[in-house]
Amino acid sequence: MDYVFSDKTKKINLSVAAVGFLLFLLGIVIGPKSSDYSTLWYINEDGVKEFYGVAQRIWVAILTNGIFFFFISLSMLFFVALQYAAEVSWSVVFKRIYEAMMSVLPWMTAVIIVVLLAGQFGHMHHIYHWMSYNSDWTIENVNFDKLLDHKSLFFEPYFFWPVLLFFLGSFIFFASYYRKKSLEEDQVGGTQIHFKNFAKSALFLVVFGYGSSIVAWQVIMSVDAHWFSTLFGWYVFAGMWLVGMIYATILIIFLKGKGLLKIAKKGHLHDMGKWMFALSFLWTYLFFSQFMLIWYADIPEEITYYKARIDDYPWVMWGMFFINFIVPMVALMDTEAKKSKVALVVVGSIAFIFHWVDVFMMISPGAMKAEAHLGLIELGSFLLFLGVFTFMVLKALASRPLVVKNHPYLEESKHIHH
Repeated sequence: MDYVFSDKTKKINLSVAAVGFLLFLLGIVIGPKSSDYSTLWYINEDGVKEFYGVAQRIWVAILTNGIFFFFISLSMLFFVALQYAAEVSWSVVFKRIYEAMMSVLPWMTAVIIVVLLAGQFGHMHHIYHWMSYNSDWTIENVNFDKLLDHKSLFFEPYFFWPVLLFFLGSFIFFASYYRKKSLEEDQVGGTQIHFKNFAKSALFLVVFGYGSSIVAWQVIMSVDAHWFSTLFGWYVFAGMWLVGMIYATILIIFLKGKGLLKIAKKGHLHDMGKWMFALSFLWTYLFFSQFMLIWYADIPEEITYYKARIDDYPWVMWGMFFINFIVPMVALMDTEAKKSKVALVVVGSIAFIFHWVDVFMMISPGAMKAEAHLGLIELGSFLLFLGVFTFMVLKALASRPLVVKNHPYLEESKHIHH
C-alpha cells in the first residue's frame, strides 16, 4: 500500500508554515525599538556601518534554517550511498523515505546560494565580514587584516564560488541519479542497476568526504573568518546526520501509524533507534574533542569562537550541549527504549530542536556578536522551513511506491528481523 498525501496532512503542514511566517513577521514588527538590532543597521564609533540590525537577524535566521535542512537532506544522500557501498540489506524497506528526504536538497541549496549572493553582490547583510575585505589592501592600509590576508585565496570569488558550486552541484547530481535509478530498478529488476549504484557510491563517498567539510567551512566556519578547526566539518555533519536519522525515524513512525510499511518489523525500528543512539555519541565525541583541544592549547586565534559563545551565551551554549548528550544517552540506553515509538519520538524531537540550536550557535554569535536572540523571528523561521520541508518530503514520498519493488536485497530486508 502506497502513501497518499491527504488534503488534511497538506493543510497541517501548510498551517505550520503559515504560523511560522506570521510569527516571523510579528517578530520583525514588535521587536524592541530601543536596541541597536531594531534598526536595519547602525553606525559604530569608527563611523563604519554595522549590520547587527533586524535585517541582519532576518538573513541569519534564513541562513540557519537553510543550512539545517540542507544538511538533513545531504545526510540522507550520504546514508543511501553508504548502504550501497556497504551492501546493507536491513534498510532497504525504508529506502524511499531516505530518497524523499534527499529530494529537497536542490531547494535548500538554493536558499544558501541566495543568502551568499545577497551578501557578496547585493550587500544586503554582513554575515560574512570577509566579503567586505579587499585582498588588494596592503599592510599600510588601516583596514588590513593579517589573518584574512593569509586566507585571501580561499575567499576570492574566482576560487570560492567555483569550489562551492562544484560540490553543491555534485550533491544534487547524485541525489537525482539515485532517485532516477531507484524507479528504473522497480521496472527492470535484476542486479545491473544495483552494482552500478555500488560503483557510483564509491565515487560519491570520496566527493562527499571532501565536499561536506569544505561546504561547512565555506558557509558556516567562514562566519567566524579568523577562526578555524580541522574537526569542524565532521562535527557539523555528525550532528546533521543524527538529525536526518531522527527525522526519518519520526516519519517512519508516522507512516506506521497510518497502517503503512507493514513489512517493517519492530527490529527495523530498533535499528533506527540504535543509529540515533550511536550518532548522538559521535556528535558528543567530536564536540568535546574540538572544544578540549582548543581549550587546552589556549591559542588566542583559536579560542575566539568559544570565547564569544561562552561569554555572551553560556546558558544556550552549555544547555544545548548537555541536552544533546544526556537526553539521548539516558533515554535510549535501554534496548526496549530504542524500540519504543513514544521514546523515539519524544527523544528525537528534543534532540531535533536542540541540534537546530547548535546550528544557531554556529552562526548567530559570529554574525550578530552579542546581539543574537532566540525570539519570534527565529521560532517563526524554523516553523516556516519545517512546514515547507515536510510538505515537500511528503509530496515526494507520495509520488512513487512507498517500498522499492525489485531491489536485490528486498526479501532479505523483509525477513532480516524474523
